[in-house]
Amino acid sequence: MADTKKPGLQKAGSVDIVDLKIIGSTGKVIDLKDFLVELNVYEDIFSNTLYGDIVLSDSRNLIDFLPIIGEEYITVHFRTPSFEKRGDFIKKTFRVYRLSNRTIVRDNNTQLFTLHFASMELFFDMVLPVYKSFEGNVSEVALDVFNTYLKTPRNFDLSADEKKLETKTAETSFYVAETDNNIKFVSPGWTPLKIINWLASKAMPKEDTKAKDYLFFETTKSFYFISLEKIFKNSHDSKNIVDVYTYAASNLKEDKSPNIRREMALANSVEMVESNDYIKNYTNGYLINRLITLDVFNKKYELIDYDYTEDYKNNYHTSGEGKDAIPLFNLDGLKSPGSSVSFYPVNPRLFQNSTTDYFKDNISEKMKDIYGNRKSSLLGMTNVKLNVTVPGRTDIEVGRMLYFKFPGLGPKSPQDQTETTGFDKAYSGKYLITAVHHRVTSQEHVIMMEIVKDSLKD
Repeated sequence: MADTKKPGLQKAGSVDIVDLKIIGSTGKVIDLKDFLVELNVYEDIFSNTLYGDIVLSDSRNLIDFLPIIGEEYITVHFRTPSFEKRGDFIKKTFRVYRLSNRTIVRDNNTQLFTLHFASMELFFDMVLPVYKSFEGNVSEVALDVFNTYLKTPRNFDLSADEKKLETKTAETSFYVAETDNNIKFVSPGWTPLKIINWLASKAMPKEDTKAKDYLFFETTKSFYFISLEKIFKNSHDSKNIVDVYTYAASNLKEDKSPNIRREMALANSVEMVESNDYIKNYTNGYLINRLITLDVFNKKYELIDYDYTEDYKNNYHTSGEGKDAIPLFNLDGLKSPGSSVSFYPVNPRLFQNSTTDYFKDNISEKMKDIYGNRKSSLLGMTNVKLNVTVPGRTDIEVGRMLYFKFPGLGPKSPQDQTETTGFDKAYSGKYLITAVHHRVTSQEHVIMMEIVKDSLKD
């Protein structure tokens, strides 16, 4: 965790915009700091790339001067003051793809408009259909696809005369959690991102975790190909969380000076947007589901029922090990696999050359071990979901854990005039950060986070 006590951090939500430039298609470069109204950067654990937008107040007619035609680059580099370690800042080059909300203001001499941008990997993906066969360990194939088709420097720096882009910084990192199964397939024109997403749905983890809930996503720091259970286990084993957040009154002073450390860990607003829905859980396949595999060649079918309530204790959850994490459902509740039925075609001994020479790790024959577990594990991320607004800090990224003390509502003691002293035992605990919206102005950095949990601690 970054140091919030070092000099330089004057108040919670302070931000240092190191670099904010737009590079036009003609090579012109404009510093956007003086034009900035608001910068928004979005990351989501269910999104392969970053995206965002920037609102500008322009009295120099940049749209015509650059000109802005949708092929510009925007270099973004901002950090929380005192956050100096590698990875504690946000620095990336994006590509503009759209201009919107152009409005004339101030005596017809100034205009407001919004530029929308996204990671450059997204643009590479759109123009790279892949027609190729792949074979090997699932995580190794994912890494090969990324390195071959998507890998590009995360940041483009300007030359000394600021006339051209140069790649002076390290290339984008890609963290891959090793998988335990192999795969062989032919891409029928899929894009690289679609291939890696498909591989995530077919990935089986190593023995230290069991859930088949791999995801592929980008954060403000890196790309990740990792299972949710791996995230939970890593946080549990290392006791590593972003911070302990509380919902309480802000702008309080102690000893006649603001307590910055306290202010950084206060949520300004909290909204529970999803809570446990028993009808949904009984009908969408979260608690139990059925897969019917169809072997057209041999004219056979097989019914595979997966009961998450029986497997729950074997997996890690947001609250820790399964034996300690309290489920959000009754283990002995009514359930029927027939309430959620899916079908999957299988091809036994696919890529077979002879009775002894064939690909023995055929993924279609392993789906009975993957499908039900993956479905339940991912649906578990939809049960308890909070939206919280906190002071910005540039070391936060999706895929990390935090501890949130959900306020205990009801009567308080007369002495309780500063902050909430009671907490909801059921909903306080560890949460996974699944989405982050960074909103940056010249004066302030605010984060709107979506956090979820699949279990209780008490």
